[in-house]
Amino acid sequence: MSKNGGNLQKICEKTGARIIFPTFKNKDQESVTIIGTEEAVKNVQKEVEVLLKNLEDVVEDSILISPKFHNYFVMQRGQLLREIIKEYGGVFITFSYVGKQSTKVTIKGAKACVEAAKKHIQGIFDPLGSQVTTQCVIPPKFHPFIMGPICSRIQQIARDYKVQIKFPDTEKAIRKTHPEVQEMGKEKGGKNIKKPASTSPKKSDTMSISGKAENCKEAAQALETLVPVTAEVQVPFHLHPYIIGHKGSGLHKLIKDFEVHIQVSQPGGNFHIISIMGLEANVKQAKTKLQNQVKALQMELDDQPLRNFRKTFRLDPKYHSKIFGNKGILISQICTEYDVTVHFSKKGNNSIQDQITIAGSKINILGAYDAIMNLLHKIEKTVSKEIPLNHHVCANIFGFGGKSIQKIMEQFQVDIRVHSKGSCSNSSIIVSGSSCNVQKAIEYILSLEKHFLSVGKSDPPLDHHKHGGLYNTAARTSTSFGKRNSLCNAKPTTYPPRADNSEDFPKLKHQTSPKFQPWRP
Repeated sequence: MSKNGGNLQKICEKTGARIIFPTFKNKDQESVTIIGTEEAVKNVQKEVEVLLKNLEDVVEDSILISPKFHNYFVMQRGQLLREIIKEYGGVFITFSYVGKQSTKVTIKGAKACVEAAKKHIQGIFDPLGSQVTTQCVIPPKFHPFIMGPICSRIQQIARDYKVQIKFPDTEKAIRKTHPEVQEMGKEKGGKNIKKPASTSPKKSDTMSISGKAENCKEAAQALETLVPVTAEVQVPFHLHPYIIGHKGSGLHKLIKDFEVHIQVSQPGGNFHIISIMGLEANVKQAKTKLQNQVKALQMELDDQPLRNFRKTFRLDPKYHSKIFGNKGILISQICTEYDVTVHFSKKGNNSIQDQITIAGSKINILGAYDAIMNLLHKIEKTVSKEIPLNHHVCANIFGFGGKSIQKIMEQFQVDIRVHSKGSCSNSSIIVSGSSCNVQKAIEYILSLEKHFLSVGKSDPPLDHHKHGGLYNTAARTSTSFGKRNSLCNAKPTTYPPRADNSEDFPKLKHQTSPKFQPWRP
């Protein structure tokens, strides 16, 4: 019939027949009556015979398991029970509670599945019969550290050694008794009743480990290795801010890298000691790291007075810009090379306008001073020559945005500046550098001028010659090269197009504007 007669209901719906089982009043309890058509009755008979054959394969067996281990089946929401049922063909496992100490567990299902499930259960619970419980004494203050983040450390030990570890319950705080109550232990004769001091460990210190004897022993050793040790490092109090870092970043890095706990100072204790607590290996590494940091900071503080030297010397202000270099490149190289800072006098203060100050260590200051003097000697050896240029070819020599003249300066290692005498027709440039390089650069520029003039004479006249020719082109392009280096301040006048001009709008030459008439209703 199965549960709630499900099998019979399916057969009746499929064949259209009725099946009647005997009641308690019937004498023949083994006969089942089938009512329906001849064909339906035959079909029902076949279905019932198949069910009976399948029922013959179902067997029932039992296994004896101590009641104290029955909770293993139902712990973690019956995970073990569900795994066995799923793995072994849906067998039925029931517990017999005829008596409080019943050890019988019944397994029902296909014969092969029942035998396999029985062996599996025996393999799980037979070793439990030989398990022991040992104790490991560890002070409660270390229990959170041994558990680890989200109990990760204790769970790992339980998995590795196949044991169960149980921590003691936290003891409630004992209330302080009044002194009069404490004296009630005296006898009438005035003698105190002294009890011997208990040498047994406290319950709060005792951890229970259950499993095989050898596994429990190894697990206890593993727990003892997790007991943290504390090391103290002597750190001067004035170095604490450097060790702690901004918003504790220095300490957080040490704690994260070595998985330790660091305590900087204790109220009323020695403020020069930093305590490190954690696993022994991690504490050693963190201690070494902290000691190295203290040494480095101490050396840096000792070297700091040596870096406070200053040297001030006078130099003609006309050389300041040349020593400073383009965008401070030259002076930046000296500062980087000798690890110093160079301060030039402000332009607003006329009394000390020629002073330069170098700050840093004594040796580095001397090196930077020699470098500046060598640079000054090179600048003094430079010569400057002014050459006139035809304003018609200035634009060709300078190039768009002054790119061509920049290439000439890089090629010959000279400095070229444009000098205007107030007349657009008389333009000249100043070339500065070593005498040899200046001579080569001037020869090259004059050859370019000669070349562009010869090309300009052979070319037909263009419209833009009427408005100043190449000179105005040079004036327009030189604005990007630098306002102080502009060849001429004159600007060509441009006019916007006019609608009535046939040259500006040739298509409108023969068109007439439409006549507007007043609107009338």
